[in-house]
Amino acid sequence: MRRKIIGGCVVAALAFGGIGIAQAADNVDWSALPTSEAALKQLDSDQERAVRRAVRHCGDFGRSQHLRSACVFTDVDRFMRQSDDAALRAYHFALPRSMRYKENRNTGLAIKQVLEKRQSAVN
Repeated sequence: MRRKIIGGCVVAALAFGGIGIAQAADNVDWSALPTSEAALKQLDSDQERAVRRAVRHCGDFGRSQHLRSACVFTDVDRFMRQSDDAALRAYHFALPRSMRYKENRNTGLAIKQVLEKRQSAVN
């Protein structure tokens, strides 16, 4: 019984430690985001491409919003955390969660919201 309790505590500590590491990787580096709309439009296109790639990988074709599809959002987040493109990573995590995993979103609205969040974070 004592081993089970100790084992459970070790597993919980590892799980919560991993969550902390993942959340730290989700912090947005606002300085990495470009301020021009053309550059942000390209980042939005690249981010949507990553979502579509995850949708194909996971076979989640029945919807356009994949926020509730664990396979899609974990695949996209993993790809972004491992990406060498700091601007793309910052753009992805700066997007509101309601837009982050949509494969067909309003690009203008997404860029506007990211620019507003960047402006308030920088000031």
